[in-house]
Amino acid sequence: MTRTHPHIPQMPLDDFEDLARGAPETVWLEFVRGRVEVKPPSDGDHSEILVSLLRQFASEDRLWDLYPYAGLCTETSLAGRYMPDAMLVRRGHRLGRGHWASPDIVSAVVEIVHRAWGKDHRDHDAKLVGYASAAIPAHILIDRDDNTITTSSEPHDGRYQLVASSPWGTTVRLPAPVDVALNTERLKSYMARDTAP
Repeated sequence: MTRTHPHIPQMPLDDFEDLARGAPETVWLEFVRGRVEVKPPSDGDHSEILVSLLRQFASEDRLWDLYPYAGLCTETSLAGRYMPDAMLVRRGHRLGRGHWASPDIVSAVVEIVHRAWGKDHRDHDAKLVGYASAAIPAHILIDRDDNTITTSSEPHDGRYQLVASSPWGTTVRLPAPVDVALNTERLKSYMARDTAP
């Protein structure tokens, strides 16, 4: 792919949206800091982690719905287009008719790190800044490299001001406005395994 100056988008946002709309259903595209990125496919453990979260938010007495793989407007001036692994939306709010939801209805986003992509993956940096810049109240990062869950909250000037990390197996209180206790015991089943012979 052609090298691009970090502040000059590869293409206009409208062109990206047309490209994403025309992509095959098996290809998920994101527009991160003006660059077209392909969201990696989920492996089995990634999908299992997401299902365990869905189960915890499936109860009718919950105030939140968890939407997997829905498009979201992000970044400063809403110039980014991300597809978080999941986003929490207060029950009763609709994502809207378009392909990219407005960030003002989203209470938290969830990203599950794809192990093969490692610590330099954009979930740790570029997308984290993009979510904070769009004033998403909370960011939940489930890290499959070090078996932690990190919650970031209180976005200000493109950065989250409060960050807390916990090992899998603990009960994690998700930050406001969600303010739900998340049981991560099940995640221990998906801890990184030593694949050496």
